[in-house]
Amino acid sequence: MEIKRFIPESLGLKPLIKYFWISDSFRNIDMNHKILPMANIDLIFNFSSPIFYERRGKRDSTPGKIFFSGLTTEHMVMKQQGRIMLFGASFFPAGFYPFFRIPVSEFKGSTIGLEQILGREALDLEERLQEAKNLLDKLKVLEVFFLSLLDRENFLQSDTESLMRHFFSAGLGIREFCNQCGVHPRTLERLFNRYVGTSPKQFQRLQRFQTALNKLITQPPDSLTTLAHEFEYYDQTHFIKDFKAFTGASPSLFIKEQQSFLQIMKIS
Repeated sequence: MEIKRFIPESLGLKPLIKYFWISDSFRNIDMNHKILPMANIDLIFNFSSPIFYERRGKRDSTPGKIFFSGLTTEHMVMKQQGRIMLFGASFFPAGFYPFFRIPVSEFKGSTIGLEQILGREALDLEERLQEAKNLLDKLKVLEVFFLSLLDRENFLQSDTESLMRHFFSAGLGIREFCNQCGVHPRTLERLFNRYVGTSPKQFQRLQRFQTALNKLITQPPDSLTTLAHEFEYYDQTHFIKDFKAFTGASPSLFIKEQQSFLQIMKIS
């Protein structure tokens, strides 16, 4: 499997969409891999065989060719057979809401078909993507589509945008951040539920896990204790407990299994 990333060309999309991506297996395969909790949403366009997700022993097919999953704290298993051809749009944590104008917390723990939100407009997009002759044409179709959805009046206001960006980068505890910025914790929580889809506390937990996971995969440390201290877990036991809650496996078993989508992707 290979995944390629493309930064949006439009200045209007750059603050909201991290990148577009395409994944192609180039041959028939049997996909059976873990999808791990993340701190942002990806909208996925499936141009291959049906995708099935298994979570807590329950198996569901994805609702249509274009879909996304709200934030969750549980992993799930993605199953697909044949040649795999997927496109995606990966949003920044607060980037999804300005396009669809529905509080992102309403999608928590669910997989939603785009048609459920946009109706015929989603089917029209699917047709235009199918008709596009090549990858560059598909990317142009996506950029035009997202720009048409973007409601400037509901775009992150400058003060709200600054507040959210500061939270994402400051690395402060919630109470310290609120005191420093003069914002009430309930106000911050409402903003996070609307724009991000979860509470500030849960977002920080997901973000820390995601960062530690990337380090574990790309630059394995000498010990888990070193990794736990680097990412400010109380100790190794705390790190392992959090890791197992998100992945369903201990760090050592997770690395041995090589079953997560992150681990099998070759990114370029």
